[in-house]
Amino acid sequence: MKESGSLIDTAYAYLRNQIIHGEIMPGTMLSENDLALQLGMSRTPVRIAISRLESAGIVQSLKKRGVLVKEVSYQESAELAEIMLAMQLYASTIIEQEGFRELAQLRGHYEQQLEATQNGDYITYIQAAMDFGYCLISSVRSKSMLQSLETVQSKIQLIAIMNFRMTPLEPHFSATPLNGSILEALEKKDYGELRNVLLSTSARIRQNRSFY
Repeated sequence: MKESGSLIDTAYAYLRNQIIHGEIMPGTMLSENDLALQLGMSRTPVRIAISRLESAGIVQSLKKRGVLVKEVSYQESAELAEIMLAMQLYASTIIEQEGFRELAQLRGHYEQQLEATQNGDYITYIQAAMDFGYCLISSVRSKSMLQSLETVQSKIQLIAIMNFRMTPLEPHFSATPLNGSILEALEKKDYGELRNVLLSTSARIRQNRSFY
């Protein structure tokens, strides 16, 4: 049972990394048989790994045709970003009431994000941006919210990196100035400004239907 789980994780990690690093592009049709042969395992762990990717909205199983790597949905990316912003807005209310003990940790995530932005390292940038958001929202101390956040962030990360690979000449790294403004407001304990930053960002996303 442990071996089967390990094979599933191996197949999932391989497919996920191939997709988000642009080795397998949207629109590609995958075959369970070919993937199983390529990975040296049976079809069962490959099928389960594909099911996990399908749950994340990354691929779609087409009966008798194979598995389609889905096109990037800019609208879904924007909607997911709005969900994360709503969680951050709620967290800001809790922080104002109870304080925020993770400021140093949050600053560390931002510094890593800023450095990655300056170096054009998008993968490190998006991971640091997700870590920043998770650190902020974890102040709510809600296990259910954090579980939901992990699902949302996983989708955001995949879509964002796929979008970056497909549109390298378009402007990216937009979460860096946002998180810088969030950090500055928290350092000043200016919770009104913090809410203004989050609400104005949400309004801009709703208008443009894109982010990250």
